[in-house]
Amino acid sequence: METQSFVLRPQSLRLPRFWSVVRRRWPVLIILPLLALGLAGYNYRHAAKTYTASGEATVTSIAPDAASPQGFDNYYRALASEAATDDLTRLVPGSTFAQAVAKRLQAKGQNYSAGEVQGALSATRVYRVLSVTATSSDPTRAVQIGQAALDELAANGPNYFPNRPVQLTITNYPTGAGARALKAGVLAVGTFLAGALLAAVIALLVDLFDTRLHDRREIEDQLGLPVVGAIPRRTRAERGV
Repeated sequence: METQSFVLRPQSLRLPRFWSVVRRRWPVLIILPLLALGLAGYNYRHAAKTYTASGEATVTSIAPDAASPQGFDNYYRALASEAATDDLTRLVPGSTFAQAVAKRLQAKGQNYSAGEVQGALSATRVYRVLSVTATSSDPTRAVQIGQAALDELAANGPNYFPNRPVQLTITNYPTGAGARALKAGVLAVGTFLAGALLAAVIALLVDLFDTRLHDRREIEDQLGLPVVGAIPRRTRAERGV
């Protein structure tokens, strides 16, 4: 009597099989995302909050500009203004400027070190407009550092350019600090999504290495033969348990 052997073939993850995997591995798909959600909530609630105070100044070159027959009288002056603004984006976060700002704060009786000031200050520019930002875990200190930085620029800004006469005009003075919660929010969302993705990967890997046949569809897919009958599972009541 000839016998025929069957080899279990890898099963493709079609939509019906996908839902069968979800039904079998639901504890992993539920527990891990819930744990990740709890961790994300904890991190968001206990994340260190930072506050930022921002101000703006306009930089204008006042160097004499020779008249141009082509009609570009202010062209090179505009270029010089933008170059000075670009230099200030490097000068403001530097140690020399931080020491001057710290001295200005200390003169008001406020205890600030040059290191704290330097770590708090940053600057960006758009054309001739310089934006100065002070960041701190204390909103009051962020505002005070930002105000002192703008005061230093208004009083001594031109002195930082001995060979390029410029004029700085404060256009936006920092009066308050806003909380920066975006980073903590992104971290919380990322933690939850990572947990959900990890749960899906674990569920699929566990099912991939599971060589058992769980239902009629899997038997037919693996053997290539129709199932003509099945023994129903008896309930506890039917077994008298």
